[in-house]
Amino acid sequence: MGILSDFEDRIAAGIEGVFAGAFRSPVQPVELARALARAADDGRAVGVGTVYAPTAYTVALSHDDDAKLGSFKPVLAGELSTYLTDHARERGYLLPSRPQITFTTHDDLRLGRFRVSAALAETAPDKPQPAPLEDDAPVSAGMATVTLGEAEHDVALRGNEMLVGRLAECQICLPDANVSRRHAAFIRLDDGWAISDLGSTNGTIVNGRPVERVRLRDGDVIEIGVTRMVYHEPRR
Repeated sequence: MGILSDFEDRIAAGIEGVFAGAFRSPVQPVELARALARAADDGRAVGVGTVYAPTAYTVALSHDDDAKLGSFKPVLAGELSTYLTDHARERGYLLPSRPQITFTTHDDLRLGRFRVSAALAETAPDKPQPAPLEDDAPVSAGMATVTLGEAEHDVALRGNEMLVGRLAECQICLPDANVSRRHAAFIRLDDGWAISDLGSTNGTIVNGRPVERVRLRDGDVIEIGVTRMVYHEPRR
């Protein structure tokens, strides 16, 4: 119930804040969240050692409910997307991209009634492709590395700093809407490497905890957006 409670708290804060008095629909956000989570579970697909979660979701409403939600729909879509990202992470599903929520109207739906559906990405490869990298040279034995996601692609940490982010100029580029343009950086230390968050929107997680900067140890798990990385000390 943890992620659902967090979702309810965020929605309540939104309704009581900017959108106070605007939310008049009998369709309850928490019921939408539960229904979308079930659709994610029902729509998952098993690849080679990977379970893929749907990324495209449609919420069908009555015309009256759609009108009553009004300007709250973009906020609700964003919070539902965050909830589905957390749900996928909790279940161990791979999300090729951030979930997208689309609202539609159906003539056969009455006030307070809704339907949801989910679809996988158009192409889900048997094995995710590695993120584009600035340098794809073979990994040397004396270098620290990070293993990227389910692709198990090793990236050598070189120089004094390696940027992680959505921009193509980052040494580790993650094309994921959850990732900030310049999200984090691996920083060389005298005795190893640290990772530093660069004021990202969604934060940098190391071993399940958000960090601003931390010295990395062998086997540390780093989460940036929907990508997980494992840090490895240099092989001797």
